Amino acid sequence: MNLERKLAAIVDIETTGLSPHECEMIEVAIVLCSYDAQSGEVIELVDEYAGFNMPSTPIASYITRLTGITNEMVHNHQLNDKKIMELFNKADIIIAHNASFDRSFLMTRYPELIEKKWHCSMRAVKWKDYGFFNKKLTTLLDAHHIKREHAHRAMDDVKATLALLTHKNPNGNPYFLEVMNKAMSKPKIKVNR
Repeated sequence: MNLERKLAAIVDIETTGLSPHECEMIEVAIVLCSYDAQSGEVIELVDEYAGFNMPSTPIASYITRLTGITNEMVHNHQLNDKKIMELFNKADIIIAHNASFDRSFLMTRYPELIEKKWHCSMRAVKWKDYGFFNKKLTTLLDAHHIKREHAHRAMDDVKATLALLTHKNPNGNPYFLEVMNKAMSKPKIKVNR
């Protein structure tokens, strides 16, 4: 059997808030994995990166309660932009759960990512048609008996998303295949005149 081997970057971020124009990333995690472009089967983990980023203003207490990330944890940390772009540049596709959120922050810092094919594991799969109550990552992980040590920590969420996508839908295909086959449209760029 011939594999059509390609690379996917699974990414998750944690931020100081919801607006990519007013808030900052405080954690980024990426797993680069190979997959068969015909079957959607994940072949192997190739590389990974996780890093903190100290924001320009202190992390609000509600963000710490949600993520567990404290100001002490991010103190004097910066993202390794070179490593992040190295992983993204190797990837044929980028996948995130609720990708429009992650993409908006990442493209603010790395505008060249607009040229990459983005895929959303939350919207590309017919989760509700398959009987799931909602599309939230926690709901889907619980339904598939996938454990993660810390919810809302970037690497735990990335690895849990990847584990979820290796499970099969009612048709016997990996969820990864559905995600892979439905790319997001490119975002519109606002031009200031």
